[in-house]
Amino acid sequence: MPADLYSITTLRSLGKAKHLLQSLVPRAQCFCYYNAERQAAWTSDGADDYEIDAFVASLPRKIFTETDEDANYLRRALKTGRTVLALPVYVADDTEPGILVVGFSRNAGQSSWFNPHMLHGVLAPAVDLIAEALRLQRELDNADRALTSVNRELALVYEIDEQVHGRSSSNAGLAQLVGQSGRYLNICYSVLLIPSKRIRISATHSSWKDVQRKVLDRYLIEQILPRVEGQHVPIVFEMSGEDGVADIAELSYQALVCPLSDQTGNVQGVLAQLGRVNKRPFTRAHRRFMANVVRKVEYVIQQSFDAMTGLMNRAGFEAQLYESWKSLAGAADTHQLVYMDLDNLQLVNDTFGRNAGDAVIMRFARMLEEDLPRSAVVSRLTGDDFCLLLTHAGEEAAMDQARAIRKRSEALRYLEGDKSLQVTLSIGIASCSQAEGDDTRSLTSARMACESAKDHGRDRIEVYNLENQSLIQRHDDMQLVADIQQALDDNEFELLAQPITSLKSSQDRPRFEILLRMRDRDGKRVPSSAFFSAAERYRMMPQIDRWVVSATLTELSKYSDSVDARGALFSINLSGQSLGDDDILEFIEDEIHESRVSATAVGFEVTESAAVSNLAKAQEFINALHERGCRISLDDFGAGLSSFAYLKNFRVDTLKIDGGFIRDITENRISESMVAAITQVAKVMELDTVAEYVEHDAARNLIRELGVDFAQGHAIGMPQPLAAVLEDLAGRAESIA
Repeated sequence: MPADLYSITTLRSLGKAKHLLQSLVPRAQCFCYYNAERQAAWTSDGADDYEIDAFVASLPRKIFTETDEDANYLRRALKTGRTVLALPVYVADDTEPGILVVGFSRNAGQSSWFNPHMLHGVLAPAVDLIAEALRLQRELDNADRALTSVNRELALVYEIDEQVHGRSSSNAGLAQLVGQSGRYLNICYSVLLIPSKRIRISATHSSWKDVQRKVLDRYLIEQILPRVEGQHVPIVFEMSGEDGVADIAELSYQALVCPLSDQTGNVQGVLAQLGRVNKRPFTRAHRRFMANVVRKVEYVIQQSFDAMTGLMNRAGFEAQLYESWKSLAGAADTHQLVYMDLDNLQLVNDTFGRNAGDAVIMRFARMLEEDLPRSAVVSRLTGDDFCLLLTHAGEEAAMDQARAIRKRSEALRYLEGDKSLQVTLSIGIASCSQAEGDDTRSLTSARMACESAKDHGRDRIEVYNLENQSLIQRHDDMQLVADIQQALDDNEFELLAQPITSLKSSQDRPRFEILLRMRDRDGKRVPSSAFFSAAERYRMMPQIDRWVVSATLTELSKYSDSVDARGALFSINLSGQSLGDDDILEFIEDEIHESRVSATAVGFEVTESAAVSNLAKAQEFINALHERGCRISLDDFGAGLSSFAYLKNFRVDTLKIDGGFIRDITENRISESMVAAITQVAKVMELDTVAEYVEHDAARNLIRELGVDFAQGHAIGMPQPLAAVLEDLAGRAESIA
């Protein structure tokens, strides 16, 4: 009995008919049911009856349909003398009937009680019940098989969904979709083709291993892709063998072609399933399943490619880079990364508008795609940053490619009316090899080389080389960024206060500059130059400045009475990046208000270069805090070429003379003259002056003679923890009281 025809449940339900049949015909020896294939499916006594088996097997297939309409049963005498009646059981209209065989003892057919016509009339209702039970069971079995198939389909869809959403590699995710869908549908050849994105991923069954797949792909792109334009559901095509695939030319087959749409609804490619291994046609369920798979493919594409340019985005590129890194054959094998930045795209946006910048990006993207090597992958990483991956290539090939791109980028001139702007290109090159340790490090190295090219004048190409000191500094800065962020999150910075002492005995108001220090993960102090270099390069100074303002005011609030009693002044440095922050002024005012620290106890130091570069905001910032009662110092004064010209624009209280003039003031007459000039201008403008970096007594004596008001440096006082300075200040305030 075929396993897919009748289940154990069916046999048990037939078994329940045993008592009904025996009550209707008590003189019958046994009852046997044979299916349409003439195989014994059930017997009332549970034993095999080979004689009846042979009798049923000998019956012609059309025995009941060819007999007279009134002959609804057969009567036969077996060789052993037993008599049997065979009654057709019509389970389905379009199939051969099953047979219910009733067996009687020897010579029963000669008995007066044996009346076949009467027995048929008695058994006919029971036969109808058996047929109905079998029909219902068949429908249940079919429904169960359909449900099993649907559940299997859903399980695969869910599995694919989890794999797609949980997989970092876009190419691996697409390959998974192509392979699994092909295996599920038992497909000879599955292929994903998106010409505009240079995507071709295929899976081939062993029966089609010798097929010329390139010929099939070309046929799909040239003949089938235009025919599915505007379609959004899977379509079945009847196919014949194409030129070059003679081994299957004699076999026609079906192709289930699924159009792939981009975000605008246009067809950009197809996922094609060519030929089922069992040669059965595609069903509606298959089309429904592939509609689900196509949606997953479109999701992966959307997540991995830039909507504006159609190039691979950063997520897709990093996944591709990881896959390529794994393909490296050995230590000598390398990939090359060409990192590109459009130098003055922001100027185009500011001059002509955002649409103009977008047009430049689109032109550059199309430029990169033209003549792109087959082994290359190009990506738009961010707004104006692009990267090219050359697989299994050397540095010379990367340099040739970079030169060609830079040469062609000379055409990136934006024209509008009688105005035009030339867009230039900075390029960085780095190798990707097993020696790099991982794939992400090479992308970082390429970006660092590109930034170095920008730092050295732009419109140039630089190759990553650790012997280049600018790259070393940039690398060191990057290493510190994570530590700086951790220190911010965990409040692990240290606040120090360095005294600023009056050079005039009559001035006894304590003054201090707040200094920030940081320790690394081993507890060692990070050099301030390295710390601030990293913070400024990666624009972390606004966060740091806010932390310093908040932490300083919190400490001062604990000793506000002592600070007020001594009239102490604590000056906080603000970076140029913070001056450009639209919200910094409101933040400082809110912090002062919340801390209840007197504004007269707080000062802010702004470097001259930062104030000049943010002139309007600096004036607004200085004026607002000055009105509140805070004192403002212009730091590093004299370092700029136009120091005196800009001085009249700022309402400051103090000039802090650039330390470069103080370090060698006792040996350099020019430095001495500059300090004297600054001091004289400050006196005219009624401003205090502070000399920084006073490292020895000779320098202190000289600046006093020149008329400088205050001094700061190691010869004056070393930086101390702010908490300790405030405690000492509180102790002195008590002693004075």
